[in-house]
Amino acid sequence: MNCPKCKNEKTQVIDSRDCDSRTIRRRRECEDCKFRFTTYERIEQSKIVVVKRNGKSEPFERDKIITGMRIASNGKIDDAIISDTADEIEQKLIDLAQSGISTKKIGQLVATKLKRIDEIAYLRFVSVYKGFDDISSFEQELIKLKK
Repeated sequence: MNCPKCKNEKTQVIDSRDCDSRTIRRRRECEDCKFRFTTYERIEQSKIVVVKRNGKSEPFERDKIITGMRIASNGKIDDAIISDTADEIEQKLIDLAQSGISTKKIGQLVATKLKRIDEIAYLRFVSVYKGFDDISSFEQELIKLKK
């Protein structure tokens, strides 16, 4: 790890702590200029391939789930809960270990999690995810939610 201040290659770890089950926080000190800085190490999971509706494939991006949940929740769900939920969904996708995961499956997982966390965020998410064209589609989903 290079020092961000003097670019020296020799730095020493002075403290390590687990942030969560997949992230380690390390305090480092440059041996040359004594500058202290923090780094985060995240365990890289196996690569997940997402198959889009048009048949094209692309790498999984956890941030897309987080962005979708933030938009759907409109600030009502804490960022820590959104991040933890995204971690759970990503782990579920890894556990499925398929050659490609459809966007439909990912959307279902996000919707299921949001339904448990916040019903309004769930409705907002599925209205985009399922592509509601009119108010009757929204009403039908609301009726299902009430049951």
